[in-house]
Amino acid sequence: MRLSTGSAVVVALACLSTLGATDARAQGKPQSPFDDSLNTVAGELRIVELERNCRYEVTLKGKRLLATDCGNDKDENAAAPIPQILVYSKIPLKPFSQVVVVQQQMTGNACDGGPLWLLGLKADGSSSLSSRIDFCGGAQPSITVEPHRIVIAIPGGPRNRGKGSVPPERWAYQNGEVKRLKRLRNALRPTR
Repeated sequence: MRLSTGSAVVVALACLSTLGATDARAQGKPQSPFDDSLNTVAGELRIVELERNCRYEVTLKGKRLLATDCGNDKDENAAAPIPQILVYSKIPLKPFSQVVVVQQQMTGNACDGGPLWLLGLKADGSSSLSSRIDFCGGAQPSITVEPHRIVIAIPGGPRNRGKGSVPPERWAYQNGEVKRLKRLRNALRPTR
């Protein structure tokens, strides 16, 4: 999570810690997405940059879960190939013992961040990748760990180019699935 002020970071991390969620960088992990790793109930989760530039793997106990390659036009993550752990929730969210929220980062600056996905982990070593939540630009999403789900709120805002604005979105991860939540009517009305 990227927050703008130091006090906001302290408050956010305190809230996540209270709920059993941990920002991987708050655990002393490097802020760089390269060679990132995390010990989980299902084994070591690693993000590794491969020898050829702009290719990455996400592995769990040495088994590849995801591979990205910005040179491959058929790769859905080609535009944002760099996986980065945002949140690690130690709160069980049935059917999982733990959940990791990952964001695909870009190599350039066209977007501030990229698509998000979640990895559900079980104590028996099994795992499940969610579908992607598309995200590009603006303020970083807010991630809230609740007792039975994780809610990801993507703030709306002005477009990078052109007129108009992008409406806010809310997504929920529950029972291993990502679903878009209905828009609030007030969120669609501009404030004056």
